[in-house]
Amino acid sequence: MKSKMLFAIVSVSLVVGAAGAYLALPQSPVNLSGLAEHQGPDPGASAAIIAKQENQDPSRLIMELAVHYLEHYGETISEPATQARLYNERRALLERYPSSGHELFEDAITTAFPELAGQILTLIANLDRYHDWLDNHEFRLQSLPALERSAEVWQQREAIFGTLASEIWAEEQNAVEEQSEAFQQELARLDQSGELQLTELTYQLQSTADELYGNDLTRQFVGSGAMGHALFSMNSVQSQLASMPADQRQQTIDALRQQLGYSSDAIERLAEQDQAREEKWQNGRAYSEEREALRQRLSGEALDAALSNLREEHFGIAAPTIAKEEEQGFYRFERPRQYGVN
Repeated sequence: MKSKMLFAIVSVSLVVGAAGAYLALPQSPVNLSGLAEHQGPDPGASAAIIAKQENQDPSRLIMELAVHYLEHYGETISEPATQARLYNERRALLERYPSSGHELFEDAITTAFPELAGQILTLIANLDRYHDWLDNHEFRLQSLPALERSAEVWQQREAIFGTLASEIWAEEQNAVEEQSEAFQQELARLDQSGELQLTELTYQLQSTADELYGNDLTRQFVGSGAMGHALFSMNSVQSQLASMPADQRQQTIDALRQQLGYSSDAIERLAEQDQAREEKWQNGRAYSEEREALRQRLSGEALDAALSNLREEHFGIAAPTIAKEEEQGFYRFERPRQYGVN
C-alpha cells in the first residue's frame, strides 16, 4: 500500500484549495544521513552507561541498558517510531563493542521488552537494510532533483517497511501535511483577494512557495507546470482574465508565466496550447448554442438525427465521444472556463 507521502511526491503537483489539489513537499524532503530524526531523548545517557561498564560484567551492562531503555522508551515502545529510535542506541553500543554489541543489544531489548523483542529486532534489522540501501545509493540520490529523490526514498521505505513507513517517519509526514495546510490556507486567501492585481497575486503565491518549500523545489514546481496551474486555477485570477479582450488576456498570461520563471520556449509552447484551447472553446460554444436552438424546435427522432449531424459538423471523429458524454449528462463546454488551464 502506497502512503499519502509517496502519492504526493509522485504527483509532482502543487495545486490546492478550490483548484483542487496536489500536495507538496517539505523543504528538506528526506534525510539521507539516516535516522537522525529518531534520536533518543537522551543520547548521552546510554553512552555513559556503556563507558562506565566497559570491561565489566556483561550481565550488569545488559541490565543497566535494559533499565535505561525502559525508562526512556517504555511508555511508547509499542509504536514503530519509538522502536526505530533504538537504532541509534544499538549504534552507540556497537561503537564500544564491535564484536559483541549485537548480542548485548538483543539481550538488553529482550530483558526490557520481552513481549515485543521480536518485533523490535525485526524492525531494527529492516533499518539495517534501509541504511545499507542509502549508503549504496547516496551519491546517485544526492544528484537527483529533490522531488525525484523524495519519491525514490519513500518508495524504498515502503518496499522495506510497508505500512509501518508512514509511522516510522510520521514527523516527516506531519511536516508535509503542515506545509500543505499552510499553502492551502494561503491559496484560499489569495483566491478571495479580488482587489489584488495579477502581478501581486503571482508574487505572493511565489513568495509563499519559496518560504514553505525553498527556491529549488519551487523551481521544480514551475518546471512541472504546477505553479502555473495553481495560479490560473484561482477564481481571483480567472475573474480578471475573463474581463480582458482576447489579445490582452494572452499577453497577460504570458507575462505571468514569465514572472513565475517559465522559460521563453515554455511560454511560447504554452501560448500555442492556449490558442488551440480557445479555438476549441469557441467551436464548443457555437455548438452549444445551435444544440439548444434545435432542442427548442425539434423532438424525438428528428432531434436525435439533427444533433448527430451537428456533432459531426463541429467535432468530426470526436462526435461519438461527445454523444456518449451527453448521454451521461456531461456537457464539456458548460463547465467553467479557466484561461491558461483548460
